[in-house]
Amino acid sequence: MKNNHIAIEVSRDEHYTSPYLKSLKENWPSLARDYRHYCHNVHPKTGELWAWTSPEGQKFFHLVLDEKGSNPHPNSLAHADRLQSFKKALRELKKVAETDKIKMIELPKVGFHFSDHEFSLATMMLKETFLDTETEVKFV
Repeated sequence: MKNNHIAIEVSRDEHYTSPYLKSLKENWPSLARDYRHYCHNVHPKTGELWAWTSPEGQKFFHLVLDEKGSNPHPNSLAHADRLQSFKKALRELKKVAETDKIKMIELPKVGFHFSDHEFSLATMMLKETFLDTETEVKFV
C-alpha cells in the first residue's frame, strides 16, 4: 500500500473513460460504482469533494470540477469557472486532510484536464491553500 493518497478531477456524470480513470476503475471496480451511486443520490455540485477509501487504506479524493464527463471535456465549464471549482474543492480537501491528519496527497497531472497555464494557476492555488498545514500536497 502506498502511504500517500490521491486526488483526481471528475465530473458529476463521470464514466471513467480516460486512460488514467479507466486504470483506477480496473484496479478498484467499486470506486467507480460507489461514485456513480453517490452522484445518483446526492447530485454533487462543482467544487465539491467525494472521498473513497480502498480496502488497502488508500484514500481517493474526487474533486468535482465539471458537470459533464471527462476526456476531453467538450462541453466543460469555462476555464475560470473550473479553476474556481478547483479552489473550492481544495478548501474541502484541506478540511479533510486536517481532520484525518493526512501527511501527503498527490494529484496526478494525468488525472486533471488543465492546460499548461491552468496548471500554473492550479499549482499556486494548491500551495496557497495548504501553506499553513502539515499536509504535503503536490501535482505529480
